[in-house]
Amino acid sequence: MKKITAVLMVTAMLSSALAGCAGAGKQTEVTVAAAKEGKDLSAMVWQGTVEALSSVDIIPVASGKVTQILAKEGDHVEAGAPLFQIDNQDASLQLEQAKASFQSAQASYDSAQKANQLNSVVKPAQITFTTASNNFNRIKVLYESGDVSQADYEAAKAQVDVAQVQLQAAQNSQTTTTEVTKAQLESARATLNIAQKRYDDCMVSSPIKGLVTKINVEAGQTVSPQIKAATVIDDSGKKVEIKVADMDIDQVKAGTEVQVNLQTLGENLKGSISDISAVSDSSTGMFLVTVTLGEESTNSAIGLMADIRLSDNKEEKSVYIPAKSVQTDDTGSYVYKAADTSAVKVPVTLGKKKNAYIEVTQGLSTGDLVILQSSKPLTDGEKISILTVK
Repeated sequence: MKKITAVLMVTAMLSSALAGCAGAGKQTEVTVAAAKEGKDLSAMVWQGTVEALSSVDIIPVASGKVTQILAKEGDHVEAGAPLFQIDNQDASLQLEQAKASFQSAQASYDSAQKANQLNSVVKPAQITFTTASNNFNRIKVLYESGDVSQADYEAAKAQVDVAQVQLQAAQNSQTTTTEVTKAQLESARATLNIAQKRYDDCMVSSPIKGLVTKINVEAGQTVSPQIKAATVIDDSGKKVEIKVADMDIDQVKAGTEVQVNLQTLGENLKGSISDISAVSDSSTGMFLVTVTLGEESTNSAIGLMADIRLSDNKEEKSVYIPAKSVQTDDTGSYVYKAADTSAVKVPVTLGKKKNAYIEVTQGLSTGDLVILQSSKPLTDGEKISILTVK
């Protein structure tokens, strides 16, 4: 009897131990991360190269031999300032010829206009027509009273008809002459404009105000529209172009202030986002963002690498958690928080994203442990076993 009792006691103890092991096996294994303040996160940083606001490659329109270099590399020039001269002898002769043709056409048009104002072509025909009409009216009265013959009546009427045709012809001629001379004048004006442009194109000028960085031609060299002859940059300001991923582009707004660090020079400058591309690059999914530097560097920073950081005065007070810890259902956004050995479902109100993190404005405090991964789907109050804290 004692042996049976001992066996029953051992069996009970084993059953209890096995039950305990089975209970431990039901705990869901999880990985958690601590909610952090914004200041503890790495700032969003992009890299780019400092560039001039614009750069213009100057390609001559005219072809010919360079006769004179009028600027050198390193010169600051105004818009329209001459850079070099191309031989303009032929263009000058063509311009003089075009001027003479224009003056001749102008004289012809002025003469036609004066004749039109004086009515010098139409007036004699008008007098003839008026005289013939008056004579016909007199003959008509006499013919009706039987004092002149049928032949005299027909002759007077024929004179009126001829005078009327001559008057119409004179009017048409005067109008045509004015129109023809006007067309000739416009044609001569166009030819003169073309000749003037060919002449002007022999002087190659800077289209913008800025710094001459390259002069690629020499006196005596033949140039053509296929040659990049010079480069001028607008160095009145500087910019940096960066590429921003689609997951971060909603954090970037036009006018947002940024911090620009030039590590090579040991300088920190201020800047602002001035332009954001409307669409992403189809091959990379990145958006091109332009940052305009708001402060002049004490050195020539063009060509240097720059670190771009978003300025954010709210960072120190904000709570951030990994974005992938957030879940949603019909009630809204929530996370599972590790509370002792249980998973607790906590509704959260979300703010802005920062890289792989997202701001929580309500629901969590700094240091709270949120569950990132679990060995199976969680339920509120479920027992958990923490494997890793990130």
